[in-house]
Amino acid sequence: MGTIRDGINGPFRGRVGSVIGSSWRKIHYIKGLPRRQKRGATEKQAVQRQKFKLLNEFLLPIASLLELGFAQHTGTSTGRNAAFSANFAHAFNENGAGIALNYPALQLSQGTLCPAGNEQAWLEADDLCVSWNPKTYGMGGSIDDTAHVLAYSPAELFFRSNDLSDMRQDGSARIKLGGLNQSEGLHVWLFFADRHRQQVSKSIYIPLSSTNA
Repeated sequence: MGTIRDGINGPFRGRVGSVIGSSWRKIHYIKGLPRRQKRGATEKQAVQRQKFKLLNEFLLPIASLLELGFAQHTGTSTGRNAAFSANFAHAFNENGAGIALNYPALQLSQGTLCPAGNEQAWLEADDLCVSWNPKTYGMGGSIDDTAHVLAYSPAELFFRSNDLSDMRQDGSARIKLGGLNQSEGLHVWLFFADRHRQQVSKSIYIPLSSTNA
């Protein structure tokens, strides 16, 4: 803060640009405006940011798979962006403990190709086994549709996928988990793509069962 001596125009009062003129006991002062303090995020904004972060971190490692899974919905968007938009509204569980991804609700693909039905998943030693109805060709699907199985371990933030030679007509696929930590369980999805990689089915979330029923 500085003082002002009377000049040709005299002292001033009030705000001029970024300074304020005032006086006290016949002494005229000039001082700068206080800097505005940045407001912290509101609770609602903080929740939204956490949701964005959780979903993006999950989708980023599987971006190439999402290019296929959302091939019918990308247009000028990327597969990951299309997946984000398709999932954000229902991707989360919210409770007193915080926010977590709602894995069964997540869609890794959307399309018009026929899914299989009767999907099952179970563990055999260090392998994940997945089966489905192989006789759904001719009903919006073909025998040579490629089966895409994805397994996710929240404990290690790690994905495993199947051999891309697995087809609809095979009725099953197997993923070698190796030393993948299963302490928090695995989340498993399955979808199909046609031989041209242009048509896909919606993804199906498959809960793990103790044995093959």
